Amino acid sequence: MDERHAGNCIRCWLLILSLAASTYTASAQTTTEVRRAGDLPFYSLSNGYADGVFTPPFASATEIHEHEMSDNRVSNSGNISTTDHDRSNGVGGETPSLDGTSAVIRADDRAADQVEWKSLMLHSNFFLGIMHGFRIATEPSTREGLHNSVFGGYFKALGAMHGWSDGDGYYENYLGHPIEGAASGYLWLNHDRRYWTTEFGASRDYWMSRLRAMGFAWAFSEQFEIGLLSEASIGQIQRYCCAYGFVDHVITPTAGLGWILGEDIIDKYITRKIEDHTRNGAIRIIARIALNPPQSFANIMSFQAPSHRTNRPGALKYDGQLYVRPSSPLRDVEQSPVPKFELAAELPGTLQWHSGSCLGGSAVGAMRLTESWQWTLQVGGCAMRNMPRNWSGDSLTFTTGPQWIVHTAGRWSPHAHLRLGGQKVAQEYLDPELKETAITNLPPGTKPNTVHDQYARDFETTGFSMSAGGGLDLALHPALSVRVANLEYVRSWLGPLNGANFDRGFRFSTGVVLRIGTW
Repeated sequence: MDERHAGNCIRCWLLILSLAASTYTASAQTTTEVRRAGDLPFYSLSNGYADGVFTPPFASATEIHEHEMSDNRVSNSGNISTTDHDRSNGVGGETPSLDGTSAVIRADDRAADQVEWKSLMLHSNFFLGIMHGFRIATEPSTREGLHNSVFGGYFKALGAMHGWSDGDGYYENYLGHPIEGAASGYLWLNHDRRYWTTEFGASRDYWMSRLRAMGFAWAFSEQFEIGLLSEASIGQIQRYCCAYGFVDHVITPTAGLGWILGEDIIDKYITRKIEDHTRNGAIRIIARIALNPPQSFANIMSFQAPSHRTNRPGALKYDGQLYVRPSSPLRDVEQSPVPKFELAAELPGTLQWHSGSCLGGSAVGAMRLTESWQWTLQVGGCAMRNMPRNWSGDSLTFTTGPQWIVHTAGRWSPHAHLRLGGQKVAQEYLDPELKETAITNLPPGTKPNTVHDQYARDFETTGFSMSAGGGLDLALHPALSVRVANLEYVRSWLGPLNGANFDRGFRFSTGVVLRIGTW
């Protein structure tokens, strides 16, 4: 995204959300929740509690009542029961309704599990069109690029990609794009029928659903960045300075997953608590929208009310009930607590050299070899800080190697690693006098970014690199850990670059870790 306009993306989303929220709130009292034909056989509460049959809190999961229901769209038989979430679906804690009861509305086991591919493609392309339309409307460089050769310019844009930085600021790369990743992940969740009932907690279904959402967020991000309908084909911004780095390809899906997990925690422990303590529809709607902007935006892209939730009734109808379906516990007593695979988003991360510092992030994948050993792959980078005027720079690292880690019965997991690979450091100097001359002498109709090479000087060095270090993880769930601290020594063989030495440095990072294979 063009540096001059990248920040506008976040403001655009907030504008759309605010308009949709005000429109929906104004009409909330006359709005009836409508579910699409073919939805899971959830029980509509528009006519009150189905037959008014509920048992006291924490009843067993035994069938309580057989109920037939028809809403002129779908008719299925199912159970309505009250049950301890930990026994029924692994989601912690019974939710009391406002009349003092606790209610769980269980979905039929025979419900369809397929992904709604047709509507998913429609809505994701609508989202894609919104973003490209905003780019064309606000970015002159994108509009100028529309006159380039379609195929030739597209492949030139792909060929120009290198390094880590893409010219955007820290907040655009490490806040704006994770929000995009979270929004596209929630867009997937709105169409992944099998996991509509999930809520943050000790449920295998929850963690599987979020892993699938991250996969879609990555695919959507790649389409937006370098796909056939992307920044590389519409405007071809990677062809020119300085939008040719790989930072968004790594950060958008991984940090987007972290954003989703954080928003899910807020939805369960804050938003639902607000809904449990007030019947004010406006407050409920505002809480759902304001405390989870990415999901609200994804709902709008799915042509749903921004306060829509797939795991419980609408904001005006919710009375402590959840839509649930049977789910296996996250981990049984016989399964090893050692994950088969771990994916870490290390944000923020800082790399300190004798000649300066670098701020960014990285993604680390780890595959289990034995109970105590993993094989890891790390890709990350950072943008140099406190550079002299008219200078910029970045670093890209890519390493792999073994990691020792202890997954004990406790919550703390110490780890140490040794990884080998490569590092690339790049710097660029923009000569202000040459720039003024080049821009002044532009022929009519010539784009300014096409003469960037006339006043820019690029310097780079690439070489072998190794990193050795360790850290400490704190388990929040069998499936989720916080990387409290990770400190490593980075040794590279790059040689001097513009009088500076980047061969030795220390990298410190924190982040979150998704643990796969414990559920």
